[in-house]
Amino acid sequence: MIYYHYAELVHRQAEKYGSRTALKYRDNATGKWLKISWKEFSEKVMLTAKAMAEFGIEVQDNIGVYSQNMPQCFYTDFGAYANRVVSIPMYATNSPGQIEYIINDAHIHTLFVGEQLQYNNAFKVQKESQYLKRLVVFDPAVKLNPEDKTSIYFDDFLRLGDNAHAETTVKIRTNEAVPEDLATIIYTSGTTGESKGVMLHHFNYREAFRIHDIRLPFMTDQDVSMNFLPLTHVFEKAWTYLCIHRGVQVCINLRPQDIQTTIKEIRPTLMCSVPRFWEKVYAGVQEKISQETGLRKAMMLDAIKVGRTHNIDYLRQGKTPPMMLHLKYKFYEKTIYALLKKTIGIENGNFFPTAGAAVPDEICEFVHSVGINMVVGYGLTESTA
Repeated sequence: MIYYHYAELVHRQAEKYGSRTALKYRDNATGKWLKISWKEFSEKVMLTAKAMAEFGIEVQDNIGVYSQNMPQCFYTDFGAYANRVVSIPMYATNSPGQIEYIINDAHIHTLFVGEQLQYNNAFKVQKESQYLKRLVVFDPAVKLNPEDKTSIYFDDFLRLGDNAHAETTVKIRTNEAVPEDLATIIYTSGTTGESKGVMLHHFNYREAFRIHDIRLPFMTDQDVSMNFLPLTHVFEKAWTYLCIHRGVQVCINLRPQDIQTTIKEIRPTLMCSVPRFWEKVYAGVQEKISQETGLRKAMMLDAIKVGRTHNIDYLRQGKTPPMMLHLKYKFYEKTIYALLKKTIGIENGNFFPTAGAAVPDEICEFVHSVGINMVVGYGLTESTA
């Protein structure tokens, strides 16, 4: 498999996939899911890259992205990489004090912000900051402060690069991009003091891709991944980049609280998450069982018991389940397990990587008992997750 530098990745995938859907996001006003093709994705990345060059952002400068998940985050990241620029994500829920610390520590001059809350916080910091000079605002509905003379909306920002000079600059920078370039600095809480900035180079991500191509051969460009965790989290960032590398369609959940709705609308085959998601699923099932009586309750309890014996006591240990146990399992697979998965929105599931904390044993047992392929991993921000 070919491993492209992030400066080229989206463009090479656009050559391969063209009009196929690369990204989807839910329009909050209409509730409809809007599609972005690989070709459109590539064009928006190039427009962003040219605008950055025209904006005076230099090679290996640090820019910040302070936003909830939205398509513009991807345009900004990959536009930055085309310029050999370093992208530094910040949680949409970060306070002014938290973003001020990162801005000062990383000497960020240009910050891309999402919605009104992020803009308000960022402008407050900008007024006192010796480093932060300009804000680029993703959401056109944001109302700028009357005192603000430097901010620009993202759509207007994109028009800045509509010239041959900017295009030439980006092409030169992209051609000079090397794996040793710094790609991202991800601030992680660590165990003591202020957040630490973890420096990840393009070769860090490339090696993660290489080893996961070996470990996850069943992940294909027919998969659909739900982008649920914040892109500030190294797990989601690295996972979503891997999806782009593999040609997987990425569906962006803009607000975490919407996930129970959006997951049922998309019904993804993949979704990386933290144990808390599965704990909520487990709690919901236990509550449902407790409300049932008679035969229905007995069947639910038996289905979980049968699944545990079949999948954990036998299959996980490389043993062949007895015929009667296997038949009962197949019956529950088409009835109770299927209904459970459909209720959650994961009946099309391929596998679901989970990390970020220890998964309680009872959650692991339950999820695997009902045939959900949750793959538990472990990784540090320093090890590219």
